[in-house]
Amino acid sequence: MTLQVARAVDNLERYNVTRSNVNIYNNVIVGNLLQFQHTSQKEFISSLTGPQEWAKLLLDPINSLLHQHPLLAHVVGDHLTAKPMFLRLECIDLLELIRITPIKTPAEVGRVFEQEHNLPFDLSNQSTPLWRLTIAPIEEGDTQSFYLLYIFHHVIGDGRSAMAVTDQLVQQLNLQAKKVTNDAVFSNSSNATTKIRITSTKPIPESIESRINCYPSFRTLICEATRALLLPGFLKKALEIKYWAGEFDSSLETPNVTELALLQLTMQETLKVIQAAKRHSTTVQAVLYTASVFAAKSVFMSNRRPVPLDDGTYDDNNNHIEEEAIVFATPVSLRDLIPNPIAPGDQGNYTSEFLDYNVRVRDGSSFWEMTAVYRRRIIEATTTARGLQDLLEHFGMLSLLPKKDGGWESYMVSKVHKDQHGRKATIKLSNIGRGWERPKTTSDGHVADSGGEGGDDGATPRFLIKDGVFSQSSGVTASALTMSVATANGVLTISTTWQKAAFRGRSRGELFMSEFKRILFEAIEDEKVDYMFKDAKS
Repeated sequence: MTLQVARAVDNLERYNVTRSNVNIYNNVIVGNLLQFQHTSQKEFISSLTGPQEWAKLLLDPINSLLHQHPLLAHVVGDHLTAKPMFLRLECIDLLELIRITPIKTPAEVGRVFEQEHNLPFDLSNQSTPLWRLTIAPIEEGDTQSFYLLYIFHHVIGDGRSAMAVTDQLVQQLNLQAKKVTNDAVFSNSSNATTKIRITSTKPIPESIESRINCYPSFRTLICEATRALLLPGFLKKALEIKYWAGEFDSSLETPNVTELALLQLTMQETLKVIQAAKRHSTTVQAVLYTASVFAAKSVFMSNRRPVPLDDGTYDDNNNHIEEEAIVFATPVSLRDLIPNPIAPGDQGNYTSEFLDYNVRVRDGSSFWEMTAVYRRRIIEATTTARGLQDLLEHFGMLSLLPKKDGGWESYMVSKVHKDQHGRKATIKLSNIGRGWERPKTTSDGHVADSGGEGGDDGATPRFLIKDGVFSQSSGVTASALTMSVATANGVLTISTTWQKAAFRGRSRGELFMSEFKRILFEAIEDEKVDYMFKDAKS
């Protein structure tokens, strides 16, 4: 069966295809903890025992999403060639896209993330789209709650578009619950199949390169092309500022296994962070930035090394710290920055990255001063003409890569040898912001009619969003630590991932997260006028 060609895969999209081809990056997860609220069907969620039942429940809502977002019904053809294409599927079997992974409590969902991150999409499979759903029912306590996780390949979406899709999916579930009787919607006996025929002929969204000129300027061509493409690896490394990027250098010889630590703040803790950011006229993102670089310095970069003596021995009593910089990566959505804004619901990857190559944390470094500096740099990067041009050129350079089959893959592999430690950054902090807001309740405790999550009839089944989650698999050549942040209904959640081979053990990443939280809340205490890195060490 020959699938219909939708359009060519463009450069930023091909970059994500190439990362899959050489097994250095797998997928993204965005989803929600949902609570089913219906007094007469208290055992409903636990009665859905397998993928077949869930597929029937989700069939019509997913069908609606496929009509709204045609890219969800596409695969990538010729993915190993220099000219990959988006191909439109004719049919999708939802049963093949659903996985059920029960967990005892919501705190165990990090284990599910880790499992999913280590299951890459098979681009050679032309029968299933580049997304799937994992449902994690809660077995203890609130057994009417479950995680609904949307796992997708970065070639078809970014964090913003995934937030829109998951929000719309919950809306469709609730609209279905309002329109159809309980027995019909949940048993879905009218649906004898879990297959969906693709009838929409809507074009898929345009790439970022089709919307705005991303080709690098002459200045960038001279500077960046020479550094990234022409200089041999040893010379490139010698000329660069030395930075820390993991306890072990990256290698393609070891398996790309993602490990993960999940941190979810309470509503009260989240509010404290927001209030502290407001007091200091900054953003939550900037506060998290400084907490993360303080934590990285504390855990990984403060080890004292003995000073070598002339006779070949070491002076253990007169030791020093070998200073290295932190390279910090901040993904930036281009959707609202270009002249013709891109709607959040448009599926596709419209994200660039701002890199700070020389972050230094010393004993006298001020938490709030570093926060202010970071905030100013992000404002400059996102509000000035030069800043926007740099963001576009960040991936516009991809147009200079070899046009032959395998050329991009060879370049991607070469980064393991040309970048310091085989990684381009120390930390990446990606924040998709706030979304999935819970509907308001009436005086009697029922959910007010929002047209989406609830209805005005207290007997209507409702799926209420309790929190939102966002996570990314580790990247072999990306950052040593990848932090992904989402906020829903006053609850901030951070997933931090790393390549297993980059550290001495899982405990190292977990220690980083515990230090991150400790430093964060020490710094934002009301009575603290300022907070220095030396305070974080004491």
